[in-house]
Amino acid sequence: MIAEFAIENFFSIKSLQKISFEPTADMFMSDEYSYEVKEGVRLLKIGIIYGANASGKTNILNAMDFFRMLVLSMPKDRNKKTGVVPFLLDETSRNEKTKMSMSFYINKLKYILNFELDSKYIHSETLFVYESIRPTKLYSRTYDSNTDSSVIEFGGNLKLSKKSQDTISGNTINNCSVLAAFGKSNVEKTKLNDVYDYFAMQVKDVLAPGMLLSGYVKKQLDKDENGDLKQFILNFLKASDFNIEDVALREEEEMITPELEQLIQQAPIDDKAKAEMLKKGKITNTELTFTHKAGNGLYELSEEYESNGTMRFLGMAVILNFLLKKNQFVPIDEIETSIHYELLAYFIKVFLANSDGTSQMLLTTHDINLLNEEFIRRDTIWFTDKDEQGETKVFRLSSLG
Repeated sequence: MIAEFAIENFFSIKSLQKISFEPTADMFMSDEYSYEVKEGVRLLKIGIIYGANASGKTNILNAMDFFRMLVLSMPKDRNKKTGVVPFLLDETSRNEKTKMSMSFYINKLKYILNFELDSKYIHSETLFVYESIRPTKLYSRTYDSNTDSSVIEFGGNLKLSKKSQDTISGNTINNCSVLAAFGKSNVEKTKLNDVYDYFAMQVKDVLAPGMLLSGYVKKQLDKDENGDLKQFILNFLKASDFNIEDVALREEEEMITPELEQLIQQAPIDDKAKAEMLKKGKITNTELTFTHKAGNGLYELSEEYESNGTMRFLGMAVILNFLLKKNQFVPIDEIETSIHYELLAYFIKVFLANSDGTSQMLLTTHDINLLNEEFIRRDTIWFTDKDEQGETKVFRLSSLG
């Protein structure tokens, strides 16, 4: 679980700003809102960021997305830009490095991962673990401008062989994180596996407001062999007062015309997949169908006749199912998009009441109705605001007294 995320000099964020999932002393609904990651340490399952348009709340989610990319992404060559954008509204910050840090828990151990970088290089990177009250260094890396290379020091506690250390060091080019290089290296298992796997398997991409999620829903329902996901979706939709009795996948085959063949040739998919598709001479289209109850009758409608709100909430139901069954961190931007406030409140309540693992959500929203809800804890609410210099500042509701 994520405990804290800190950002400095990234897009509209100039000075050091933090988002924390560490709860205050407030005991209100503690069991529902928090999870004990180790004895005596509890972390919040949810964070909600409010802010006006262009106040920078999305940049916080984007920063987390960028952090995950640094951990996992291996650049194609040493000349590729890192992609970081500093605060550009003054002459100093645009020439300074971006700093990011995250503390998180895996298997009851606390880790702290730090990056310091600019558009060309990762200048420093450190990973620490707390197996006692003191941190132990797993590795550190620094950029040496004299040799134009990265120098990596591995901690003895990592128990990584010299050969494996040399392999990882050799793969760590200046614009690539040590963890990303490790992910491409054939070395023995260490704590680096736990950290890499956490970001690869549990930390998810940002769910943007424009995504209706129909493709995601189809993919998951197609893999739902025992029907558990479908039943969860139907129960969730019925409890939310949708008059939907059934959701099904319908497949239809379409012959490949010369016009369709041209589109397939231009599509950004693997050449082998294209060849197999064209050899078959037809493609399979998958469509969602919904059975609605109206009066005493049942009526089937295709997805094209469903509202954006229905499709979005259907996708949210699938996400909720995985949050409850698997330990994941899911950032959702403008969660209220196409969803009525009461449905949003219900979605959050179901998650809090049924989540008994390490799943977390970080949400941004404009919907201030949640602030009036008695079930919302003050330490889960964050606000973003921009000052006269265009700098985003973040503050917690519980810090306001």
